[in-house]
Amino acid sequence: MKRRDFIHTAQLGSFGILLSPLPAMSTFSQNKETTRIVLKQLNFKSPELPDGQRIPFGWSAAGLLPGDSVIVKPDKKIPDGNLWFRVSVAQEIWDKKQLHLQLANSKEKLGTVDIQFSSVLVPYEVKINKKYIPEINRQGIKITLESPTPFWYFNQPDSKVNNAAFLPHLLSSQNNTGTIDDFLNCFLSINSTQAFGWREGTVLDGLWQIFSKKNNKRAFKAIQQHFDLYFDKKQNLVYENARSKPNDNRVNGIESTIPFATLARLHPEHPILKTVVKGWQEMKKENGMVIDGTMVSAEGCYTVAYPMAVIGKIWQDKALKENALEQLKHRYVLINDNKLNLRYYTEGRYTYPNWARGAAWTLLGFSRTISELMDEMKVDEIIDKFEDAVKIAVSMQRKDGLWNCFMHEPNSLPDTSGSAGISAAILTGINNGFLSESYRSIAEGCWSALENYITPDGFLKGVAQDNRGGVELQQSDYRVIAQMGMGMMAQLYAER
Repeated sequence: MKRRDFIHTAQLGSFGILLSPLPAMSTFSQNKETTRIVLKQLNFKSPELPDGQRIPFGWSAAGLLPGDSVIVKPDKKIPDGNLWFRVSVAQEIWDKKQLHLQLANSKEKLGTVDIQFSSVLVPYEVKINKKYIPEINRQGIKITLESPTPFWYFNQPDSKVNNAAFLPHLLSSQNNTGTIDDFLNCFLSINSTQAFGWREGTVLDGLWQIFSKKNNKRAFKAIQQHFDLYFDKKQNLVYENARSKPNDNRVNGIESTIPFATLARLHPEHPILKTVVKGWQEMKKENGMVIDGTMVSAEGCYTVAYPMAVIGKIWQDKALKENALEQLKHRYVLINDNKLNLRYYTEGRYTYPNWARGAAWTLLGFSRTISELMDEMKVDEIIDKFEDAVKIAVSMQRKDGLWNCFMHEPNSLPDTSGSAGISAAILTGINNGFLSESYRSIAEGCWSALENYITPDGFLKGVAQDNRGGVELQQSDYRVIAQMGMGMMAQLYAER
């Protein structure tokens, strides 16, 4: 069976609890000092989408060809205040793109949006000097694409859900940062939706943790909203792969099974779960490892061991629970030579040592799996290995409470997503009684620092980009907004 093709043509049954309709839910902070001004396209004809590709959820999108321009105007007067231009990605990006902004008539430059190696459903922004507000109100903005390939963005409101946060808009605010309330208003909504797989799975897990630990009903409703986006009326899984090609009723390898942990909690008898388990079995090596090819990855701690533990516990399947613990033991090799490695290849090669988000995958996978199974299985050895990994991560924490993208490199900028995930794992261990209370201040210090990275409308910025751009991009100062990072911050919030 091919590496990225182990769930296919799986007809999904009833969601049960997920099928009840939801009332409309606000997708924007109630902060009256912050507002979005939608930007309308003027006299622009988009090219056709390339054959074989698709836009998520059937939302409307437009494309810019290299060198092409589009003029947009605000649909209402921009108030005085801090100002950001925003646009969200509608097709997977595997190169670098720049959107140059200028006043539509006078050609005065306003800024450049830098978009590199991006997944879909991620917003990008650039701050604009508020001195230009009167002329933007009058002239509008001309956007010109500099890129070797086209750029696709969401461009019109959807008729079923409020997707305004993903459309081209100007964000106006009296503030430069947001509050925890802004974060929650944004996260507990459609706004936190990510591409299906590890990104969306991290978000769903964050929503579940807030629901289960804080009894937050909005979090449960948001889970339902997210699943409604990805399953059609016949309950088929409908989404696109990392090349924006339809991948309906299929799952892309081990990194993509994390969303089914949340699905299993809500609908444990769903038939697709049996297909997921079958897929793990077919990817299992002779020694029992479930991996892609010859690579042992930190992601597998969180995207395989954890959902395997959840399903095994719900089904009371002893073999599945034992297999979940074995997946962690097979990944002990990543905790080596006082480093937390992202990947280990069976020929003995390590890559991405001390990458913060890789550390988060390891620690979250261990802490979540232990928490699920500690009352039913013998986990003492795994707890010891988890604490060893925590000590390694803690030794590299910055003075401000965050962790650098490569934790051991002093000149590397922090990564808010990895920092949040590491801290969430630490508090999970403490709150479940298998990690010393002395570590709590480590996580609390991170929380205090993360609050400075909330945008006025509640997104999390300061996230290291997806590693599809390689080590060089990770070592650079390039940072983005990313909802999958919000998923890890939400898990930290839930554990506090």
